[in-house]
Amino acid sequence: MTQTTNQSLVLRRTLNAPIRMVFNAWTDREALAQWWGPQGSTVTVKEFNLTPGGLFHYHLNSQHGEMWGLFKFSEINEPDKLVFVSSFSDEDGNLTRGPFFPNWPLEVLNVLTLEESEGKTLLTLTAAPINATDDETKVFTDLHQSMQQGYAGTFVQLENYLSKQ
Repeated sequence: MTQTTNQSLVLRRTLNAPIRMVFNAWTDREALAQWWGPQGSTVTVKEFNLTPGGLFHYHLNSQHGEMWGLFKFSEINEPDKLVFVSSFSDEDGNLTRGPFFPNWPLEVLNVLTLEESEGKTLLTLTAAPINATDDETKVFTDLHQSMQQGYAGTFVQLENYLSKQ
């Protein structure tokens, strides 16, 4: 059974791009490799299967080191909703602990919704630990501000990617 907490991180960003372009940036293998992750990082995609139960398994190389990450898609409603569980992983796709925080939750449920208005898209990303211990939930909640800053840089990369399309 999957249990979420009430400790959700909610991020919103208005993007100067139509909804289909933003959705494609989140759901295309080559697009994700160009903008996903911290600023200055490089992403190599090992596996990408955009189906419920499918994976985005990637290697990330950044100034903070190398790591593997994983999205497991559970819901795909083009062009306005994407639901996935994100995790750190090893090269083989096995879940691992986050490299920086030993009590980071193994799984984080992400719900991405997109709303278009006058050619722009409001992106809302809601993230919450699932099947987490109290300690894991506390670490996630305590790091909301840090995650907001990290995602701000990632969203700048998304904006740059969209402006070139």
